[in-house]
Amino acid sequence: MIKIEIQDRGVLDAFNRLLQASNDLSPAMRSVSRVLADAAERAFQSQSDPATGKKWDPLKPSTIRRREKKGHWPGSILQLSGILAGSIQSEYGRDYAMAGTNVPYATTHQFGAKKGQFGVFSLVRTRQEVQIPWGDITARPFLGIGADDKREIVDIFNAYLARAARG
Repeated sequence: MIKIEIQDRGVLDAFNRLLQASNDLSPAMRSVSRVLADAAERAFQSQSDPATGKKWDPLKPSTIRRREKKGHWPGSILQLSGILAGSIQSEYGRDYAMAGTNVPYATTHQFGAKKGQFGVFSLVRTRQEVQIPWGDITARPFLGIGADDKREIVDIFNAYLARAARG
């Protein structure tokens, strides 16, 4: 067995700084959480999946007609009121970074839903039961990261560790 022992004080100090920096990655995680939130913002602007770049499916003709009647078309997909797009928040800590939303219907738009997937709602006035949702909802992912985002995140960590090693 070959054993190499490092006795260089500068190398040992740099290694110890790296160890210390890895205990609390908050500065890097702050930047990573911003990358995640920016990816979501770009998804709403480009109306495309942030991970793949694939354009969201267009709205159904019935949805467009409903929006036209209320004066909300032409417009952007998933941005009738702007609540969902405006709700994206980022968060970070010593060992995590995230971006997301607490809007209840966000999951439905991110992953899609089948007609009636959430059960039945009874209308009081007409005593009619309506499936929720009343039709299939196409997935239109707005959370995720693409290849450029991944490279940026790697660059953030590389820069953070390089600064830590230099002291």
